[in-house]
Amino acid sequence: MSSSAATSPRNKVFGAWEYAFYDSFQAVGLTDAFRHLHPDKVAHSWYGRSGNGFRFDHLFVSSCLADRVLACDYHHQAREEGLSDHSVMTLHLGLSSTPGGQGEAPATTSC
Repeated sequence: MSSSAATSPRNKVFGAWEYAFYDSFQAVGLTDAFRHLHPDKVAHSWYGRSGNGFRFDHLFVSSCLADRVLACDYHHQAREEGLSDHSVMTLHLGLSSTPGGQGEAPATTSC
Protein backbone atom coordinates (compact mmCIF):
# COMPACT_ATOMS: atom_id res chain seq x y z
CA MET A 1 0.00 0.00 0.00
CA SER A 2 1.46 3.34 -0.94
CA SER A 3 1.28 6.28 1.44
CA SER A 4 -2.35 6.99 2.32
CA ALA A 5 -3.61 4.53 -0.30
CA ALA A 6 -6.12 3.22 2.24
CA THR A 7 -8.05 6.45 2.01
CA SER A 8 -7.77 7.14 -1.72
CA PRO A 9 -9.06 9.34 -3.12
CA ARG A 10 -7.78 12.03 -0.73
CA ASN A 11 -10.36 14.45 0.60
CA LYS A 12 -9.94 17.91 2.10
CA VAL A 13 -12.18 17.06 5.08
CA PHE A 14 -9.52 14.67 6.44
CA GLY A 15 -6.52 15.95 8.34
CA ALA A 16 -2.95 14.75 7.94
CA TRP A 17 -3.23 12.84 11.23
CA GLU A 18 -6.14 10.82 9.82
CA TYR A 19 -4.10 9.76 6.81
CA ALA A 20 -1.16 8.98 9.12
CA PHE A 21 -3.49 6.73 11.13
CA TYR A 22 -4.11 4.54 8.06
CA ASP A 23 -0.44 4.63 7.07
CA SER A 24 0.43 3.29 10.54
CA PHE A 25 -1.26 -0.03 9.68
CA GLN A 26 1.31 -0.63 6.95
CA ALA A 27 4.09 0.24 9.39
CA VAL A 28 3.02 -2.66 11.64
CA GLY A 29 2.79 -5.18 8.80
CA LEU A 30 -0.80 -4.93 7.63
CA THR A 31 -2.06 -4.57 4.05
CA ASP A 32 -5.28 -2.94 2.90
CA ALA A 33 -6.85 -5.95 1.13
CA PHE A 34 -9.09 -3.89 -1.16
CA ARG A 35 -6.29 -1.57 -2.27
CA HIS A 36 -3.98 -4.58 -2.77
CA LEU A 37 -6.36 -5.95 -5.42
CA HIS A 38 -7.63 -2.63 -6.76
CA PRO A 39 -4.72 -0.16 -6.55
CA ASP A 40 -6.34 2.51 -8.72
CA LYS A 41 -10.05 1.91 -8.23
CA VAL A 42 -12.10 4.74 -6.76
CA ALA A 43 -14.57 3.18 -4.34
CA HIS A 44 -16.73 4.51 -1.53
CA SER A 45 -18.36 2.70 1.36
CA TRP A 46 -20.36 5.62 2.76
CA TYR A 47 -22.18 8.52 1.14
CA GLY A 48 -23.24 11.73 2.85
CA ARG A 49 -26.49 13.57 2.30
CA SER A 50 -24.75 15.80 -0.24
CA GLY A 51 -23.84 12.72 -2.28
CA ASN A 52 -20.13 12.86 -1.49
CA GLY A 53 -18.68 9.41 -1.00
CA PHE A 54 -15.86 8.28 1.26
CA ARG A 55 -13.99 5.01 1.71
CA PHE A 56 -14.37 4.73 5.47
CA ASP A 57 -14.51 0.94 5.67
CA HIS A 58 -11.40 -1.20 5.23
CA LEU A 59 -10.25 -4.78 5.69
CA PHE A 60 -6.60 -5.29 6.58
CA VAL A 61 -4.66 -8.55 6.50
CA SER A 62 -1.17 -9.45 7.62
CA SER A 63 1.15 -8.45 4.81
CA CYS A 64 2.42 -12.02 4.58
CA LEU A 65 -1.15 -13.07 3.64
CA ALA A 66 -1.69 -10.35 1.03
CA ASP A 67 -0.96 -12.72 -1.86
CA ARG A 68 -3.73 -15.00 -0.58
CA VAL A 69 -6.41 -12.32 -0.95
CA LEU A 70 -8.66 -13.64 -3.72
CA ALA A 71 -11.38 -10.99 -3.55
CA CYS A 72 -12.20 -7.94 -1.49
CA ASP A 73 -15.18 -5.86 -2.51
CA TYR A 74 -17.88 -3.43 -1.41
CA HIS A 75 -21.52 -4.44 -1.81
CA HIS A 76 -23.91 -1.51 -1.78
CA GLN A 77 -27.34 -3.17 -1.68
CA ALA A 78 -27.87 -2.97 2.10
CA ARG A 79 -26.83 0.70 2.15
CA GLU A 80 -28.99 1.52 -0.85
CA GLU A 81 -31.99 -0.18 0.82
CA GLY A 82 -31.47 1.88 3.99
CA LEU A 83 -30.44 -1.05 6.22
CA SER A 84 -27.13 0.69 7.03
CA ASP A 85 -25.39 3.88 6.09
CA HIS A 86 -22.28 1.87 5.17
CA SER A 87 -21.76 -0.66 2.41
CA VAL A 88 -20.95 -4.27 3.27
CA MET A 89 -17.40 -5.49 2.64
CA THR A 90 -16.42 -9.05 1.91
CA LEU A 91 -13.01 -10.67 1.92
CA HIS A 92 -12.11 -14.02 0.38
CA LEU A 93 -8.79 -15.58 1.35
CA GLY A 94 -7.23 -18.65 -0.19
CA LEU A 95 -5.92 -20.63 2.76
CA SER A 96 -4.55 -24.12 2.61
CA SER A 97 -6.22 -26.70 4.82
CA THR A 98 -4.76 -29.48 6.88
CA PRO A 99 -4.35 -32.84 5.15
CA GLY A 100 -7.07 -35.34 5.89
CA GLY A 101 -10.83 -35.48 5.89
CA GLN A 102 -13.47 -32.86 5.77
CA GLY A 103 -14.35 -30.95 8.87
CA GLU A 104 -10.81 -30.50 10.07
CA ALA A 105 -9.68 -27.05 11.07
CA PRO A 106 -7.55 -25.20 8.54
CA ALA A 107 -3.83 -25.18 9.09
CA THR A 108 -2.52 -22.07 10.74
CA THR A 109 -0.20 -19.87 8.79
CA SER A 110 2.63 -18.28 10.68
CA CYS A 111 3.66 -14.89 9.42
